[in-house]
Amino acid sequence: MRKYIKILRKQQENTFWQTFCYDTNKSQISIAQALLELNQRSPLKDIEGKEAEPIQWECNCQQGKCGACAMLIDGFPALACEEKLDIHMDTVELMPLQKFPVVKDLIVDRSSVFENLKKMQVWIKGKSPVKQENQKEAYCASQCLQCGCCLEICTSYTGGDEFLGMAVLAPSVRIFSVSKGQEKDLMLKKYRRYVYEGCDEFHACDHVCPVKLPLAQLMAHMNAQIKKAVGGDRNEE
Repeated sequence: MRKYIKILRKQQENTFWQTFCYDTNKSQISIAQALLELNQRSPLKDIEGKEAEPIQWECNCQQGKCGACAMLIDGFPALACEEKLDIHMDTVELMPLQKFPVVKDLIVDRSSVFENLKKMQVWIKGKSPVKQENQKEAYCASQCLQCGCCLEICTSYTGGDEFLGMAVLAPSVRIFSVSKGQEKDLMLKKYRRYVYEGCDEFHACDHVCPVKLPLAQLMAHMNAQIKKAVGGDRNEE
């Protein structure tokens, strides 16, 4: 199998496309495996025979559990370790996620995601067991990788306004499930302000989540809690 891997690279202030030829007799090769093998070449050369610097990208577990290798693969946000090379056309295009500042090549700075989690105060104070009626949602929400794929495809998320996107939804559900009293009320207010009121309800995030989190279902769960708490509609202040 011969594939051409076209990568949008950023080195210092220069952004450019560079294409590499990749041949393999193996099946079910992931994008991550192909990138690793390309970087093992010494020297690494593109299809024009020019020597190239090693391709910069993030990886950790290579098991679809950490979310570090999230990138745009043929324009679609996905994990490189989960995406198989042979399902793509002869040329596959790799780009860094566009909703975050690009550091180098396919590496982006996703620190804004964690700043948003701090804004939502998604942490537990002391021992807080999950009630049985909330265990299903809490366990589901705990699987979020914080990879940023949901934010990448979201038409409402720009990274510069009040809407924080679905990357804060799952942790919010988890914390809400163990919150009580004023902490619970505060979580609902923050969720309503930063998630509920900004969502366009297209639910494209449901289709790109690497771990298949039912984000629309989790959002409906939180929305129901809002209605119980405030007894109003979406526009009520």
